[in-house]
Amino acid sequence: MTEQKQTIDEQKVLPFKYDAGWTGVPNAIFELYSFHPKFTGATLRVYLYLLHRFNHTEGYAWPTQDQIADALCVSRSTVVTAISTLKELDLILVNRNPTYDNDVYFFKRPISNRTAFDHKFPDALAKRIKHERSRLADIQQRHERKQAFEKIQAAAKDGLL
Repeated sequence: MTEQKQTIDEQKVLPFKYDAGWTGVPNAIFELYSFHPKFTGATLRVYLYLLHRFNHTEGYAWPTQDQIADALCVSRSTVVTAISTLKELDLILVNRNPTYDNDVYFFKRPISNRTAFDHKFPDALAKRIKHERSRLADIQQRHERKQAFEKIQAAAKDGLL
């Protein structure tokens, strides 16, 4: 593939021209894993950073926990918790590199089927149901506020206030 064609193909990923590089993220991370109670904003940031540091030649990422913490402006304990969550959610596999005695991070394919995800992580299903109920209540409240406003507005137009 020519360099020009590769650049054009890559540009289809982002909605704007960006020459400084980018990191792709599986949609399931946003659409499914975000509902897991342990999947926090810090967990997402660490996952994204590890993806950013993934080396295709070696097949893994190998930043130190201190490098991750410094790059993301978070504490090392936040990084440790996020990595533990990513392991628990079966998104990464962490091994010790015997040559350099450091952790390396292998990526595992995220679950992309909601039913399979809910079956494996029932806590996420419970959180999603709670969220959906909350959103329905919010929609109902907005509808009621709109009706009350329209009633007052009609009365004002009729000079009844």
